[in-house]
Amino acid sequence: MQVTKTPAFVASRVFAHASYAKAFFQLGHTVAIYGMTIGLMFASLSVHYGVTLLLSLLAAAAYLRLFMIGHDCSHGSYLPHKWQNMLLGNMMGVLTNTPFQYWAGQHAMHHRSTGNLDKRGDGDVITRTVEEYVNAGWFSRLCYRVYRNPWVLFFFSAPLHFVVLQRIPLGEQSKTWGGWLSVLGTNLGILIYYGSMIAIFGLKPFLLVYVPVVMLSSLGAVWLFYVQHQFEDAYWERNDVWNYHDATLEGSSFYDLPRWLHWVSGNIGYHHIHHLNPKVPNYHLPTCYDDQPALQNARKLGIVESLSTAWLALWDEKAGKMVSFSSLAAPERKTQ
Repeated sequence: MQVTKTPAFVASRVFAHASYAKAFFQLGHTVAIYGMTIGLMFASLSVHYGVTLLLSLLAAAAYLRLFMIGHDCSHGSYLPHKWQNMLLGNMMGVLTNTPFQYWAGQHAMHHRSTGNLDKRGDGDVITRTVEEYVNAGWFSRLCYRVYRNPWVLFFFSAPLHFVVLQRIPLGEQSKTWGGWLSVLGTNLGILIYYGSMIAIFGLKPFLLVYVPVVMLSSLGAVWLFYVQHQFEDAYWERNDVWNYHDATLEGSSFYDLPRWLHWVSGNIGYHHIHHLNPKVPNYHLPTCYDDQPALQNARKLGIVESLSTAWLALWDEKAGKMVSFSSLAAPERKTQ
């Protein structure tokens, strides 16, 4: 895919290089926090499960950071060499229930087609246009409404995606040896990893510790990728007028979070820069944003404003914005 060398893209290239020092510092303390917190969670089971659940918040934060490290590896940006990113990415895949090469392939397609109405469905939250929804049959509309209900999407579909759907290759990758090898290899690694935990601590303690961690981190990961493309004035265009540069800077938000939440989320909130140039590793994204004025004009979303995006479900091509199901019953729409 050709990327136009706009001033914004050129500005980002200054930071498109990996650093062993920053990468291993980030990886080291994240793994340490995750490992120690999981250990404390098992120990706390003999004290009170409320303490275990409280510790699960920190464990889920570290788990989410590990997933984001694997995400950077999928773009070949976390470490200087391809083989290093492949090795580390596969390790992160086992820890976070994500087959690295399989997921990387899906995610690459998402980057190539984000905001393109004629190329939806690759690594995206499924999004229909108003016209598609209105013209669909009642059962299809029902299924879509259930799927896009935020309680279903984040509390059911999110863990389902990571725990179940990532265990089998789907779509085009189900037809390739690479897709099968990535998924089955990761499944074997997970079997060894989780099997060891169960052998040491027992099945019930394992479930009491890992279920809340996986639930919370899955919810967090899906929410972050959702909110940074699913906002009211997002970018969606048909293929004949779709533009990669506009799709990245107009269709990817800057999630304006407190510093500690940027830490938890592996700086994925700087999503417009990441989509513009995926070769910028997450640990360079804040500095890249601060140092380059050309990258500071993205659509900003604060925490409070972002919560309202959960109810947006349809792209209105005529109005050029995301709308909710309830807006379809508005009087002004009925008169159109």
